[in-house]
Amino acid sequence: MNKINLLIIILVFTLIGNVNGQEDKKVAVFDPVGEVSDNLKIIIREELSNAVVNTLGFTVLERELINKVIAENKFQMTGHVDDGQIGELGKKMGANYVCYASISSVGGNYYISCKMVDVMTAKIERQNTGITQSGLDDLFSVVSTVSRAMLQQQGASVKNRTSSGLSQPKYVIDDSDSKDLIELNMMGLSLLVMPIDATPTKTTWMEVNNACLESNAYGLTEWRLPTKLEISRMYAQKSMLRNMQNYWYWSATPYKGDEYFRQAFDADKLDPAAGKARSFARCVHSNGVINLVDADGVWEFNIYGSDYMVMPDDLAGEYKWEEARNACESSSAYGYNDWKLPAIDNLEFMYNNKIALNMSGEWYWSSTPKKQGSTSAMFEKNFMNGQTYDTGSNARRQVRCIRNK
Repeated sequence: MNKINLLIIILVFTLIGNVNGQEDKKVAVFDPVGEVSDNLKIIIREELSNAVVNTLGFTVLERELINKVIAENKFQMTGHVDDGQIGELGKKMGANYVCYASISSVGGNYYISCKMVDVMTAKIERQNTGITQSGLDDLFSVVSTVSRAMLQQQGASVKNRTSSGLSQPKYVIDDSDSKDLIELNMMGLSLLVMPIDATPTKTTWMEVNNACLESNAYGLTEWRLPTKLEISRMYAQKSMLRNMQNYWYWSATPYKGDEYFRQAFDADKLDPAAGKARSFARCVHSNGVINLVDADGVWEFNIYGSDYMVMPDDLAGEYKWEEARNACESSSAYGYNDWKLPAIDNLEFMYNNKIALNMSGEWYWSSTPKKQGSTSAMFEKNFMNGQTYDTGSNARRQVRCIRNK
């Protein structure tokens, strides 16, 4: 190879390096601290490592290097972690950040805190927390959600940069950026839509549902996944949205079992998929708009072109599903005799307006079955965290009746 060709090759690689921009930040992922077995710690560490690997701008150091430096310094992760000492170890590894999780047992569930420490300042650069709902059963999914949410934060030392000509998005945005939010009209309802996806990669339903519910982006809480009807309307108005992928997007609406509706944004398709499938998601917010009218003590609301009335109070006590249905249908409250249980779409709207409706209970029945034509398992909504579940109809839940106006 002559000198001219060699110089050309060197110049090409130099230009490629300049286009790609700043080198990825190196992250040392340590074993978690906490009250779980060593085997579980390994899996939790790998979940955290996987989140780092799949986030633009970061690369994970080899495990052998991390173990070697830890062994040479006779360091152990205990319940009392010194972030200064962790920072010094990270420097010896050549890392920019050290990342680890803390796990604490809380009444049968687990509280998870994921942290990223800047090795130069020994300060916590990013941090996010979460708690499981089903003990060990959802521990790994919660760790995955919490770690991804942490990495989406805009750290003080990690700024937006250009990689291969593409701008890396911010995922936690302060109030000054609220002008970036998109407002859509949903048949009379005002819906705010984030200008970016909930996660940078395709993700399972549970992970993105939790990411939306736990978000406080733009200074707002009570973010959520859009309902089936909302996601279809978003597709119809996709020209108003930004940065949408030509792929499937999750909705919050269940189909049956662990299946949820999702909308294709490269075709007019709205179909269910297993919750473990991976799709994109866009969080939405009801914009504080309470589309309710007080009509002589009974609330009226319009949703997607239909008018409803809802009782101002829960029925007293808790009911099995069939008891709940009969209690609504036999009621003649407020001079009407056609009360019924709300469908899951109605219940989602009621959850978004739970303060105005004074729905302070935890679990509420819907009329929507897990399987069409069956009443053995029905969908319910948790008014503490906004999630939708299916459960056996013999469980006892709270009830709020509605009627078509």
